Amino acid sequence: MKSGLRATRHLFPLLGAALALVACSSGETVNPHDGASSSTGAGGDGDGGGGSDGVGGGGGDGGAGGNGGGGDGTTAVELQFEGRVGDEVFSCSETYTAGLAATEVRLTDFRLYIHDVRLRRADGEEVPVALDQDGLWQYQNVALLDFEDKSGSCDNGTQQTNGLVRGKVPAGEYDGLSFKLGVPFELNHGDASVAESPLNLAGLFWGWNAGYKFLRSDSVSVEGEVPFILHIGSTGCIPGENGGVSACDRPNVAEVVLTGIDPLATKVLVDYAALVQDSDLGANTGGQPGCMSDPADEDCPPLFIRLGIDPDDGSARPDQQAFFRVE
Repeated sequence: MKSGLRATRHLFPLLGAALALVACSSGETVNPHDGASSSTGAGGDGDGGGGSDGVGGGGGDGGAGGNGGGGDGTTAVELQFEGRVGDEVFSCSETYTAGLAATEVRLTDFRLYIHDVRLRRADGEEVPVALDQDGLWQYQNVALLDFEDKSGSCDNGTQQTNGLVRGKVPAGEYDGLSFKLGVPFELNHGDASVAESPLNLAGLFWGWNAGYKFLRSDSVSVEGEVPFILHIGSTGCIPGENGGVSACDRPNVAEVVLTGIDPLATKVLVDYAALVQDSDLGANTGGQPGCMSDPADEDCPPLFIRLGIDPDDGSARPDQQAFFRVE
């Protein structure tokens, strides 16, 4: 990611039921950068040193500098996420064998929002990460992870990618990480056309449902070009008296808890193959192709379970989730 640049996106269109029919072919064409950029680019050969007293450490022989220590008792942290399909790093240019029927597919999108990021201490205490307000990938307590780069089969998103979450925490030792997949309720039902980045992406907002797609991970089979659309968001939302939304029957916000790890040195793998393990990517059980978070769609319950979401009421079941893992 190039620093000092602020993203501007398309105003979102009013989306209707036609969204599902074009989800694998409609893209977001506005890109504030001239070329592809990434916050997960490889560093140099050397290792960067750590920082202290608010100053970042020096970079190694071509390597990045370390996180700076906070003069106010806080320390800067950088959490790493990587898109995967099983053992393979996700790429828009590759095909993958995935799902219940071992279908060969191409992914056309792979983006997700997370929020309420916390580091965990040995005694179980959770310490919130105060996210850097970078004007692009992070806003308030929400971060966008974007693994697609608008190349190959990915024509829905943008050239920029992001696999990092940056912020500050009180100095100390941590042995775990927690966060939620989704957008918090108070930000989920605003106007995406005037929202701050990264909440201003037309392709990650449901106009018909007045809320964000927490996860968009679409694929199409190589044989037969069968789409499998995967859009997870809150459903059963109730209009408020003065406009907006007052509540949602099914929040569909997943809670992720990873323990026994060094969260500052361990890469979190976001595994599409693990998510669709019990889904047939080459067939549709009826209704929309894939899962648009409709609890009555037979394609949805296996995906909810793998995400750690109760298929009956949309509540979080972190002990079930298999989408996020570490090695």
